[in-house]
Amino acid sequence: MSGIAILNAMPADAARDVLRACCPSGRWSRELAARRPFPSASALIDAGTSLLDGMTDAELVEVISRHDPIGIDPGEDRLTGRWSCREQSGVLGGDAAVRAEFAELNRRYRERFGYIYLVCAAGRSAAGIRDDLVRRLRQDEAAELRTARGELGLGEHRYSG
Repeated sequence: MSGIAILNAMPADAARDVLRACCPSGRWSRELAARRPFPSASALIDAGTSLLDGMTDAELVEVISRHDPIGIDPGEDRLTGRWSCREQSGVLGGDAAVRAEFAELNRRYRERFGYIYLVCAAGRSAAGIRDDLVRRLRQDEAAELRTARGELGLGEHRYSG
């Protein structure tokens, strides 16, 4: 049975829990689960992206705050922990100096914007993510929120395979 067929067959509560691991928004996961059944992964991605596009900035910041900071091992106690570990393997597998640099950049980012740096890290190197974080530290808040919204959408597409 395909992943979409499994999601379509789940009870509503279970489907919401699975979807929350992808995007930790109660409204997003509830509304997306209610749109089932999905005929394909593409239909699921399109519906999820449409709901992301409809989020207010306040909802977006709430979703961002529930994600794990890049370069910090989330452990298993977080909703997104297993996904984060797999996605962040390029950063988490780095040496202590790389992790320390990410800790400092994360601190500066949170101080500047008031929320964590969100990036779809799947398949990206630690150096590439670091360069992106440094570039984004120079953006104004409106541009950064647009970028973060796009990263959530990219995350959906990268996890579809």
